[in-house]
Amino acid sequence: MPYKELFGDPGHKALLERGEALWRVVRDHPRYAYYGTVVSLSDPGKDTATVVANLARIQGLGMCFYLPKTEANPIRRQLEGEGFRTAQSLFCCGGKAAYQASKSLLGKKAAPDGLAIEPLTDRSSDTLIEATVALCQACGLSAMPGEIMRGSVLPGINLVARDAAGAPVATAASYAMHAPDAPRSKEAFWGVLATREDYRGSGLAGWLGARAIQHMWENVGMRVFNTGVKEDNAASLAACAKLGIRRSDLVTLFCFDDATLSEGPRYARALNPVKRTQRL
Repeated sequence: MPYKELFGDPGHKALLERGEALWRVVRDHPRYAYYGTVVSLSDPGKDTATVVANLARIQGLGMCFYLPKTEANPIRRQLEGEGFRTAQSLFCCGGKAAYQASKSLLGKKAAPDGLAIEPLTDRSSDTLIEATVALCQACGLSAMPGEIMRGSVLPGINLVARDAAGAPVATAASYAMHAPDAPRSKEAFWGVLATREDYRGSGLAGWLGARAIQHMWENVGMRVFNTGVKEDNAASLAACAKLGIRRSDLVTLFCFDDATLSEGPRYARALNPVKRTQRL
């Protein structure tokens, strides 16, 4: 069923709708990844520029993971020559070392007193989902569909720390990225680390991130954890490294089609004509 829990401005909701509609078509294809935002290429090759451009035309945003850094600039020049905007981020990943570092951190450090730690599920209230989205947005993170956050679409977990009043003060998440039979089926997206201002500096989001890694390793069978970080974000790179998630010689490539982005939900309706309502 189409997502009903979409947040953000109309343009962002439309982007998520287009991504979901395309994912419904290619969800079993081993070359593509999806964790709740847009369908992305996970198997770069000679056709990378063509595939990413077409993903951008359909969704408004096309992405490619696992792209060797040495190949990024020629592809970006080609895409920009076709009228697209491009960007890239570092591709950081961790395997068994990330799991071991996470277990070590959890064994040495407990969550601050007075906080309740819980995963978002189908039983979580709409109010909690909305408050978690608001926390992410306040930290500059894009809103994910509520169904993704609840773990009802993809294997994954979104952990939330709540204060005595029940308000979320930190969150972290991890989701499977690929089809179950894909070569990269045991590689997960990891991230969405956000902390309310009065709890920043406590390491709480990293602690939740470690819990997410442990859960995905032990209960979902994930063996690699991937995230993107801007090259100049030294603080995030250091935080990831503490959990064994380190920069690689790969990048994530972003390709934006402003024409599609500006047209709002029209493409989503064409790809998936089921009328939907938003629960806000």
